[in-house]
Amino acid sequence: MSTEITYHRGVGRRKRSSARAKLYENPTLTIQVNKKPVEVYFQGIFLAKLKMAIEQTGISSGRIEVFVKGGGQSGQSDAVKLAISKALVKKDEGTRPILRMHNLLTTDIRKVLAKRSGRRKARKSEQWSKR
Repeated sequence: MSTEITYHRGVGRRKRSSARAKLYENPTLTIQVNKKPVEVYFQGIFLAKLKMAIEQTGISSGRIEVFVKGGGQSGQSDAVKLAISKALVKKDEGTRPILRMHNLLTTDIRKVLAKRSGRRKARKSEQWSKR
């Protein structure tokens, strides 16, 4: 007899960040990001955004392990939200309308523009001088 641990996976991406979430069955809610508690990994507004999204989904139990790489805290927190939401949908398809209503299943495709040649940044140019 093998005791196989079942979990549901979800992948989220935002800017240069990508997150893979595993949702396990567990009586208490614990969230770990890169093997650290979520409160240690994220601070300030990014932690608040993530906590608000978890409250909106109605998760009260389960162990969530998230592996994040690339990007900054803003992109990573949005990638984690999306990954957890997708894992929830795989676990229970009935949560899809609730997640869709709170806009948690939509991938934000905006990325930073690449720097153009002859310019200071992607759009900013040198100051124009008449003489």
